[in-house]
Amino acid sequence: MATTYPADIAALPRNVQASPATLAKACIGAAVAAGGVLTLFVLPAEYGIDPTGIGARLGISGMAVMEEDEDSAPVSTGPAASLVTPTRASIERATAWREDELTLDLPPHSGAEIKAHMVKGDSFVFSWHSTGGPVKVDMHGEPVNAGDDEFTSYWKERQSEAGQGDFTATFDGTHGWYWRNKSDTPVKVTVKVAGFYKDLFKP
Repeated sequence: MATTYPADIAALPRNVQASPATLAKACIGAAVAAGGVLTLFVLPAEYGIDPTGIGARLGISGMAVMEEDEDSAPVSTGPAASLVTPTRASIERATAWREDELTLDLPPHSGAEIKAHMVKGDSFVFSWHSTGGPVKVDMHGEPVNAGDDEFTSYWKERQSEAGQGDFTATFDGTHGWYWRNKSDTPVKVTVKVAGFYKDLFKP
């Protein structure tokens, strides 16, 4: 059975060919449009090149460059961002590790010291407590060959029964505590120290 077409379809031309002039105009138009897109959008967004100022007004200038910088930059958050990263030089200690425990028996209205020989950079953790009542305490240090009354106080308490913490020597010398029993009854002080220092002694 033969296929029939409406008269209007049958009347359409079967082969339509564009002239060279038409093709040239189409190519030129496409090139102009592509150039406009490149100049107005691609260059400002991708490379930060904005000859017309349109990219800045649209807020797209340098978007890709900024994203790349953000991706490549190291991420630092919180308080640690402002801290110096520890290294072997700042962590390692030449002084040998040791642990000590000493006690002091303080008669009424008397005082005594316990100290450690340390060089600059040595450090220890400590804990002390008194038995029998509170004591006056002064944690301090003296440089090597210090004169009379030449010392630096770090931590003072008029009355205390215990203390703990960590300490790092800022100069060569002796560093430790002076306790004084201001009561009318005997008091015992016990101190434990562990870390990097030469010795723990009673002057």
